[in-house]
Amino acid sequence: IIAMILKRYTSLNIGTVLLLVDLAGVILAYFVFGPETGLFSSLGLMAKSLVIGDVIENINLCKCFSIICDDPAPICDYIIHGLNRSATVYEAQGAFSHHKKTVILTTMKRSQALKLKNYIRTVEPTAFILISNSSEIIGKGFLTN
Repeated sequence: IIAMILKRYTSLNIGTVLLLVDLAGVILAYFVFGPETGLFSSLGLMAKSLVIGDVIENINLCKCFSIICDDPAPICDYIIHGLNRSATVYEAQGAFSHHKKTVILTTMKRSQALKLKNYIRTVEPTAFILISNSSEIIGKGFLTN
């Protein structure tokens, strides 16, 4: 609760605030219960901080797609109507072949990403797909600040 209050009034992320609040508890444990308890509390705090940071990052994990294809219409239609997401489309040119290509940029939750990947494989198997992970996306449908 203390960490959530501090997070609200500072620019620090939740992981850092949790670490600071827990560190204050460990320091108090050192003076109240003795050095042995303080040291064990320090080890527990370090282990917990590592695990909590990874868990929070994995909860917010989304997939960012860059899809390079020849025919974007069916893929965009599926993204918009099948997955209720949006996308950005722009024209590109292959550096080697100099053929006209279309690039589709979109971001979605992990469950939707698997559906999109499978759909692209069936509709346009020659499409080039770059998929990256992101745990912090700010915009409509994601984080608001």
